[in-house]
Amino acid sequence: MAHIIEMPKLSDTMEEGGIAAWLKKEGDFIDEGEAFVEIETDKATMEYNSPYEGYLLKILVPAGKASQLNQPICVLGEKGETFDLAKLTAVTSNKGPSAAPQPSSNSAASASHPVSQHAANAAIDTSSSRLRASPLARKIASENQVDLGQLAGSGPNGRVVVKDVEKALSAGSVQAAPSLEIGPVVPMPLPQLGDVDVPVNMMRKTIAKRLLAAKNDAPHFYLTRSANMAKFNEWRARLNAEAEERKLPKVSVNDLLILALSRALIRHPEVNSSWQGESIRRYGSAHISVAVAVQDGLITPVIRFANHLGARDIAVQSKDLIAKAKNGQLKPEDYQGGTFSISNLGMMGIEQFTAIINPPQAAILAVGATVPTPWVGASGQLEVQQRMTMTLSCDHRVIDGAVGASFLQTLVGFLEDPLMILA
Repeated sequence: MAHIIEMPKLSDTMEEGGIAAWLKKEGDFIDEGEAFVEIETDKATMEYNSPYEGYLLKILVPAGKASQLNQPICVLGEKGETFDLAKLTAVTSNKGPSAAPQPSSNSAASASHPVSQHAANAAIDTSSSRLRASPLARKIASENQVDLGQLAGSGPNGRVVVKDVEKALSAGSVQAAPSLEIGPVVPMPLPQLGDVDVPVNMMRKTIAKRLLAAKNDAPHFYLTRSANMAKFNEWRARLNAEAEERKLPKVSVNDLLILALSRALIRHPEVNSSWQGESIRRYGSAHISVAVAVQDGLITPVIRFANHLGARDIAVQSKDLIAKAKNGQLKPEDYQGGTFSISNLGMMGIEQFTAIINPPQAAILAVGATVPTPWVGASGQLEVQQRMTMTLSCDHRVIDGAVGASFLQTLVGFLEDPLMILA
């Protein structure tokens, strides 16, 4: 009997999904539990496992197109079976939505963009037919110059998966893929440049929808302060000198800012809060969302229980999460549940900016670069200080001006005298 496969819900915030690539073509047999399609959600691109076995009779949504949840994307059945799509759809609708099977454990999770066919073929194919390998396995093989033709796949139908590549790398049993010979450079005529319409992926759609809602629903106001970073920079230098001597993890400016932020939030729970409609939820721990720019989007992995961590603990977690974000390996639990956000553009030379609140949180801190600034010091004399400007965006439904100002005063106190963090 023919079965309709519907667009599954693979994340809590997913409202529609895109077909990144079909791993099977019409007429191919699919085992129950076998990955047969890559689905792009608002956070990642995942391989989806078939809930049935059978032949792929009809693809209803081609690669590159999107579909609403619970809408048909393909039909599976017996080989050569005929079917009435309208009747099948009616039968499926009467049954109601069913629990979606979990994505494959070999997911090519990409928080930034779908795995394109071009990227999937980046690894060199030494056979006349297309090698069967997961997109993430191809990516790792390409980065390490591994010839996939040397590997025996342990996945469904001999498909090469990530663990096969990693096993071969650790055993040192593979040779580098043959390098391509580059001929002489031939000047090419410059193309005529024109306007280009770039398709919007699921991540960009979600960013647009959530931040537009946040800007419209949450009445923003902004508070700006600067801090003398002299003692803060000395503190970081001492920590990193010790780290180098003892071979410990080094800490970044952002790591220490997260440490100071987490302690300030515990002292000001009104800021570590969210609007719940009929109530305001004040969180008992500081879970700091860190804005990370990725290809075609932005994602905010969370440093959990930051108020209980030390500087080097934060550094280790932050480095790991940022690497996962850049490589598209974040899991939902890595970026959900934050209580406050920080966005730092100082390393890109931005001296001051404002940020949009990340719902349902009530505030976000925008951090600029530390720059030499003429300043009247405590002695009343003009001097040059290394100062950093921060802007706190607040949801006025939750945070009043005096509350936000008091929070910034505490934070600036921590930055200008880091020993106060321990008080």
